[in-house]
Amino acid sequence: MRTSIRILLITLPLLTTGCSSLFSVEAETEELCKTQRNVNFPGLPLPPGTVRQTFNYPIGDLVATLPTEGTEAKLSMRLFEVTATGGNPELSGVEFVSMAMRLPDETRPRELLKYTRPPNQASTQKLSAVANDQSSVEISKLLGQETIELTVEASGQLPPRDWTADVRVCAGLFMKADVLDLIF
Repeated sequence: MRTSIRILLITLPLLTTGCSSLFSVEAETEELCKTQRNVNFPGLPLPPGTVRQTFNYPIGDLVATLPTEGTEAKLSMRLFEVTATGGNPELSGVEFVSMAMRLPDETRPRELLKYTRPPNQASTQKLSAVANDQSSVEISKLLGQETIELTVEASGQLPPRDWTADVRVCAGLFMKADVLDLIF
């Protein structure tokens, strides 16, 4: 029997069993960052305390370009950084900030990022919230969603006057796709 026929006979059962490892491609990027310049923040002339805001963040067709069949994709939050650019706010009084997301099929929000003021922090105009280990989100859960629910909570002494800042968000992306589903 010829070698090419033997190879075909050996690989034919693998092709018919749906063995995806032969025909899949994986891609990963550790960090994708986006910076929004001069974002306005309202002043909160309140005594030290906790402020919580929940809002629906539109994602529209953010994930519409991903194939739905044979694709595994995860988005992992890495960093949320706020650097004051105007209004001269004092951010050293901010003790804690967290950002959580709740998907429609979840009952409780899942914390994505958090900032805790370091001990003995001097005056600062920059806050960096880092991701926890559970910040990964299956992108398939976002398919068909127009919005996601985000909750931001901050505690401590917040700036009493309006201010502006550059907001930088970084995330990692992992994707594994079945090549045959992408082609056909």
